[in-house]
Amino acid sequence: MVWDFVVFTVDTEFWFGTKGGKIHASCKKTQMFRIQRNLPLGEWRFIENFKVSGSSGKFRPTPLPYKITFTTDTVVGRSVFEDDDPYLNLVSYENLGGQGSDANVLIDIIGEVFNLGGIQIIQVNGKDRKRLHFRLRDTNGHDVRCCLWGKYAEQFEPFIDDNNVENIICLIRFAKISFYQGEVQITNAFDASLVILNPTMKEAIEFKEALLQVDLPLAIEGKNSDNQVIKHQKTDWDDVQIRSIAEILVAIQVESCKIICSIESVDTDWGWFYFGCSGDGRRVIKIRGNELSQNGKPLWYCDKCRSNVTKVEPKYKLHLNVKDDSGSCKLMMLDTIANVIVGTEAVELWDGSYDEIEDPEIIPPALQVLVGKSFCFGISIALGNLDSGSNTFFVSQVWTGDDQPKIETQSEPVSALDTNSSTLSSGEVLMLKPNSESSSEGFTTPTVKRKEEDAELKDITSTSKKLCIKPVKLEKTK
Repeated sequence: MVWDFVVFTVDTEFWFGTKGGKIHASCKKTQMFRIQRNLPLGEWRFIENFKVSGSSGKFRPTPLPYKITFTTDTVVGRSVFEDDDPYLNLVSYENLGGQGSDANVLIDIIGEVFNLGGIQIIQVNGKDRKRLHFRLRDTNGHDVRCCLWGKYAEQFEPFIDDNNVENIICLIRFAKISFYQGEVQITNAFDASLVILNPTMKEAIEFKEALLQVDLPLAIEGKNSDNQVIKHQKTDWDDVQIRSIAEILVAIQVESCKIICSIESVDTDWGWFYFGCSGDGRRVIKIRGNELSQNGKPLWYCDKCRSNVTKVEPKYKLHLNVKDDSGSCKLMMLDTIANVIVGTEAVELWDGSYDEIEDPEIIPPALQVLVGKSFCFGISIALGNLDSGSNTFFVSQVWTGDDQPKIETQSEPVSALDTNSSTLSSGEVLMLKPNSESSSEGFTTPTVKRKEEDAELKDITSTSKKLCIKPVKLEKTK
């Protein structure tokens, strides 16, 4: 077995004609332990006595037609040279997949993230794997489709959980060029790639500065429609249409809409909460499972605080199966939205255990009583819903109680929660009255507990029934 990696070189005039660059390096498995010990990642070393041969095949880390091979005679020594240059070879979006582009060579690409979908669980060779779709764009308005798997997709989870996907700069090093449904796609090359979100190197800072100087539209491609150009801006829910579930399942473009539906069940394939930092609500990662702090509490790592923390609390992450008269789908909502429909905070339903949920089928009664109730949800139709056929939609707004939208028909106004989807799609003229909304931007850490009587939700199940008019028989006149 041969192990491949990349060596950064400085004086390489023989190969490049200029100083500075990268070269593909490899060694046999029997030499890997020695080489790995003497070549720590991120440090400079002086290398002697190696072989030089031609480089070919797939997934080459550099376009250089040569590579070096470490042997038993190779000597690795310390170097006095230091350089923080990451030696990026950023590709042009215009040349991706075109003439002169070699799909066998891994590339470096940087861009702004948009159309970020949700993370999906896909069966690959009998195993569950995480997959994430999004698009990257450059400062000239060109964009490319991206697909990341496994640990690379997980890096985006904090941004998805916080519903904060604006202004994410993503650098993918040693990325693979592929094609999907006739379109160029960038993906990770197994575990060889590096994904850096909001990098701080010189090239990334220059990219951000250039991005601030332009106001670019985002090109969104529908499956069966012409390209449409829209501005990337905050959703104005007053202007968003109400649609049936059947309509959103066959949508052909990324957009936001409202659906009026009832909750069929709580999806127990997912836990109903996660642990978030008490300071900022960001998802935290438990450190080595059984390691405890001095006060006996588990240790967690907060990516935003960039430190270990012990003060954590549950935050909602609900997955609900919902339906209307036209069909069914799944909704995912985070802490702020879930607080509105449950009427109490997640910490009040928590049993106090930091261990994983043993039986996901057992859910708190406050969540069980949601079944059968109806709400108006503001949802996002993301790229993953279009390309992958995912029927899970992210909830950004919810209307209930006095804040619910009111719908007027040609006859008389009725509550949106008392109107089924068949009525909404019957062709009558509908008018949505403006009202206050509940915001879902980011996580908020609760500081004051709600009073018990305030936490109770009104019973807002759909109770309206169609009027039953008895037929009147007319006597026949002789």
